This record gives sequence, structure tokens and C-alpha cells, in this order.
Amino acid sequence: MIREVGRRLRSLSHHDRLLLLLPAAWSAIAFVDNYFRLRSAAYRASGIQLLLVIVLCSSVAGFLAWSVFRGQRRLADYGFTFGRGGLGSLAALSVLHVYLAMTGKLVLQAPEGFLWAILALAAFAEEVVFRVIAIVAFILLLDRVKGKAFWAILAGSALFSAYHIPSKSPLQLQGIFISSLILSYVYYKTRSVLLPAWLHAATNTGFAGGVLAVALYCAAAAASRITSGEVKPARSRTAASTNR
Repeated sequence: MIREVGRRLRSLSHHDRLLLLLPAAWSAIAFVDNYFRLRSAAYRASGIQLLLVIVLCSSVAGFLAWSVFRGQRRLADYGFTFGRGGLGSLAALSVLHVYLAMTGKLVLQAPEGFLWAILALAAFAEEVVFRVIAIVAFILLLDRVKGKAFWAILAGSALFSAYHIPSKSPLQLQGIFISSLILSYVYYKTRSVLLPAWLHAATNTGFAGGVLAVALYCAAAAASRITSGEVKPARSRTAASTNR
């Protein structure tokens, strides 16, 4: 198996190698950040953590844009879709929000400042990296390995859990790993990152962060349909039918 994985790694394109590198680099950087955040007051006061979050989120957005514009992948391939899984996730979240609003538990007031929005964006980006990119990359790497989806979900969840080691107890790490497995499975079955992104953002920043995650998802899914040609102007459809 190890020999086959090594052979497969050498055969990957530069794009797919970057796909594999992104979650590994995020995990390594976040590990170091968590380590110093807990042990150094000077580090916490320096603003480096906020800068790292901005750089990491920008890197993910830049990679997705480069991947799409180079024609390597569609946004739908990164979990942004209005397909059956995406629409089902939207419907489930709509029902949940209606229930929370009716029971008075839906609080959308955001904290003062912009930090909550950055944290919500970071949670959103983390789900794209570890729930989508990591699984896609590991499935490519394990192309001829039996049960490659299972191993891809396991590897992505391990990377996600690894960078929490400096800041979490063994019991908390166990919970993070199990929840990561569940969210990864949800993505894999629905091919939509919406539910994992909403849950992560809402957990970190409240329902306002969850709503922001939904808005970002819908914008990206709409862009995916437009750029992939799933939604075309009427003139283009007429021209296409004429050319046939």
C-alpha cells in the first residue's frame, strides 16, 4: 500500500499536489499557532494570530479561484452546489432556523467589531480545507487502494484533529476527531459543504456566523452554476441549440 501511494504521489499533477499540500500546511501552521497562543502572552498580544487567519483564508480563496479559472476544478467540485445535497442542506437549515425563531432561541445579534466575522470566515475555510479539499486530495492519492473514501475521511479528520493537540485535552481531541468524521461523512454523502460549514461557524461565533456561512455558500454555489454553464442567458441557449 505504501509503495502504491508513493507511486501515485509521483504521478499527481502539480495542481493535485498543491491540493494535497494545502490541508497539511494549514494543519502545521495552526498547530504552531495554538502552541504559542497558549504559552506566550507576547504572542497573543502581537496580532500574529489574526494575521495568520487572514493569510490562510486568503490562500484558500486564492487557490479555489486559481483552480477554477485554470479549468482544473469547478466550484461545485469543492462542495458549493445547488444540487440535491446542497438544496437538501438548505432545506434542513431553513427548518432549523424557523424552529429556533419560533422558540425564541435564534439570536442573530453579532458582537461588536469585526473579529466574529473573521472567525466565522476561518471556520468556513477550515471546512472547505479539511472536509472537501483533504478528502478530494486523499482520494486522488489513494486511487487504487480499496476503501479509499474511508481512508480519505480518516486522514482528513486526523489532520484536522492534529492541530488541536496543543490546546485540547485527550477527551476533547476524541470529540473533535469523532465530530470531524461525522461532518466529513456528511460532506461525502451530500457533496455539499454547507452543513459542516454552518455548524462550525455557528459553534465558533453564534448564529450570526452561521448565517454568514450560509450567505457565502449560496454566493459560491450561484457562481458555480454560472461559471460551469448550468445557468445560461436565453441568447446563449438559443445559440447553442442552433449550433447543434
